[in-house]
Amino acid sequence: MQFDFFNPRSIICFIAILQGLIFASLLIMRGFREKNKADFWLALLLILLCSLLITPFIGFANVYDLNQWLTYFPFAIFFSSGVCVWFYTLNLTDSKRDFQTKDLYFFIPTAIYLTIRFYLFAHSVEWKNWFDDNYGKYFEATVFIAEFIWNLTFLFFSIRHYQKYRTWLNENFSDTEKLKFDWLRNFLYIFTTVLILGALFDFTNSFIFHLSYIQYFYFELVLCFVTYYLAVAGYLRSKTIELNFTEEEAEEIEERKTLLPEKELEKLKNKLQSLMTDRKIYLEPNLTLNDLSKQLGVNSSVLSYAINNGFGKNFNDFVNEFRISEVKEKLKSSDDSLLNVAFDCGFNSKATFNRAFKKFTGVSPKEFQENLVSTQ
Repeated sequence: MQFDFFNPRSIICFIAILQGLIFASLLIMRGFREKNKADFWLALLLILLCSLLITPFIGFANVYDLNQWLTYFPFAIFFSSGVCVWFYTLNLTDSKRDFQTKDLYFFIPTAIYLTIRFYLFAHSVEWKNWFDDNYGKYFEATVFIAEFIWNLTFLFFSIRHYQKYRTWLNENFSDTEKLKFDWLRNFLYIFTTVLILGALFDFTNSFIFHLSYIQYFYFELVLCFVTYYLAVAGYLRSKTIELNFTEEEAEEIEERKTLLPEKELEKLKNKLQSLMTDRKIYLEPNLTLNDLSKQLGVNSSVLSYAINNGFGKNFNDFVNEFRISEVKEKLKSSDDSLLNVAFDCGFNSKATFNRAFKKFTGVSPKEFQENLVSTQ
């Protein structure tokens, strides 16, 4: 038997590892250059994913078979990927957030795991074979359950944080296309899918029947493609925007109680309606809740409450509905293109315009225009 690094499975793993490490390096350099903390967390996550592929890479190359002393060496770093996803999510939505000393506590399970693995690795091959025969299955099952729960917890926190961020965006910005981070949403769902798929393989291996290297490779193949996607897409789309969002702000919106008496609410509603119809302030593409509150001379929290409870909408829908009404009126007398009309009415993104138009009219802009022509 000899080393075989050029077999198809090892090559696939090697390409994914190389790709991941190259883009991790690029992210780290960009992170230093642009002072983007989110890049560092994504880079660390890519390194962790690459570590998971080292074992199959060298395993299919016969390295383990020819070097039994490598048994239990912690090539794969567990208990950290979920934490990295969490900090990446936090830093992408809040560019000012700093890493605090107490955040290191989240890496204690990783330190414990590595300590145990190095302890096992330090023993003789004979002792490791004995441990593997008697306790190996229980050890791996315990690690699998503990890591799955740990990572799933942080993924839950990350998804919840993103959902609150989207709610906060809709309450504060009329144009959210560049701020809503669709990339982050896709990233979180992909990572959750990979976590669950990996758990199914580990559960099968621990509690149903033992999986061979070949059978495990189907999951590792998925992991290779995910590593490749996260490396390329993450580098291209992971760009922090100067926003300072915290979950407390979103929770404040959700838990907001009565801020205005009924008469004051009605008065502010009429004042707001007048501002929108007479001055058409919604034509400003980058209009924010804060801008509108300054125009009315009221606190932004009070204004948000008035829009939510007086009109039954969030700020984003409230503004975009006026824009859509303006678009519909202009289309009746304008020969300009749909997109130009949309931009004239306050939209600065085709995707946002199409989505808003469909939401408030029930048809696409093109269908509406065609129906308009047929009735004239």
